[in-house]
Amino acid sequence: MTYILQTYFRITAVVIVICLLLFGCMFKELKKEIQEEKISWHLYGRVENTAQAESHVYVLLYVQVDGEMQLESFVLPDDTGTYAFLATPGTYAVAGFEDMNNNQRHDPGEPAGAWGSPDNIVVAGGAEIKTSERNLRDLDFELTPGRFPLDNVISSVENNVKMASMLVKLGELSSWDDPAFSQENATTGFWKPMTFLKQHGVGIYFMAPYDPKKIPILFVHGAAGTPQSWKTLAASLDPKRYQPWVYYYPSGMRLDALSTALNRIVNHLQKEYGFQRMGVVAHSMGGLVSRSFIFKHLLEEGQGTVEVFVSYSTPWGGVGAAAKGVEKAPEVIPSWRDVEPKSEFIKNIYAEHLHSRIPHYLLFGFRGDCSLFMANNDGSVEVSSELDVRAQDDAVFVRGMNEDHMSILESEKAAEYLNMALEAAF
Repeated sequence: MTYILQTYFRITAVVIVICLLLFGCMFKELKKEIQEEKISWHLYGRVENTAQAESHVYVLLYVQVDGEMQLESFVLPDDTGTYAFLATPGTYAVAGFEDMNNNQRHDPGEPAGAWGSPDNIVVAGGAEIKTSERNLRDLDFELTPGRFPLDNVISSVENNVKMASMLVKLGELSSWDDPAFSQENATTGFWKPMTFLKQHGVGIYFMAPYDPKKIPILFVHGAAGTPQSWKTLAASLDPKRYQPWVYYYPSGMRLDALSTALNRIVNHLQKEYGFQRMGVVAHSMGGLVSRSFIFKHLLEEGQGTVEVFVSYSTPWGGVGAAAKGVEKAPEVIPSWRDVEPKSEFIKNIYAEHLHSRIPHYLLFGFRGDCSLFMANNDGSVEVSSELDVRAQDDAVFVRGMNEDHMSILESEKAAEYLNMALEAAF
């Protein structure tokens, strides 16, 4: 027996060394990502075009270099006029124009505008942004016929200078086979969250055109997850009553930031479309993000719009391996700090109770692996965490299934429980 254990530990040591070698480059990249996240800030706002024409509107971001403003990047705002940029420390200005003749530059008479006169926007290292008036995040401005508001700067985008992607997706129409939802991109979102954010942004996608007669059901994936994992469960919904939405986000980021972003996006969509009811369905770490979001939503909107919450395989007590990662890894994925069992985030999501406001259906799997490193598990999460007593006490329905961490999302029983929960709520 002693020989077997010695052999086992030798093999384990070799595996650990191999893993460290394989993941060494990932940790180097992660270090860069974390450094960039710490010094980055999101600039966002809404541009109102009083002309209300059909032509393109461009929003341009300028950065101060040697005392002069230079074009840094630009975006096309969405249909509601919302725009966003990712900026590192520096002094910026934001302006925009309507391209009435589609020549990708501002011409005399075309509507234009800027935030402020324009005013300087100082990004102060990932903690705040400052303007000449006050600390501010919503950089809203209006386009009116007239000259371009920044003198002696480039007011053209025809050279595609550092074209920026739209960071925030507010109900963008998509499909389950969207290449953006690939597993490769989802993995990037875990290991390189800032890269993911620049390439794909963060937001809610509609899987069909919005229908005011149907109730939105929002699906929230977990760590290194992708909306594609929801395809089977979404297909089980009654298409005459429900419309599936998905929240797609870089899962390596801090969970409080992700839940805050989700709350802002849902609030925006609610004001735009006027829906009064919705359901939230989450998998794995997405359950933690969703519970945090629901409380933010309740706090800001009173009762809010969420009327039922269904979670699958969520580590309600945290993930012990994340605590080891925080302690031992050369660099720490930001979301690990929130899923480790003793984190402030885990503590805070239980500061209020759900059961008196929103029914929570807690579903979990228990078909896992035999491991010296994990207690009974579903292959990824320990059952003891899935069944954390704080979450159980706050749930109206708790059921286990003989499924592993991912197969639960393909289970007929999981679909049955989901539809039971929706039927009871709606």
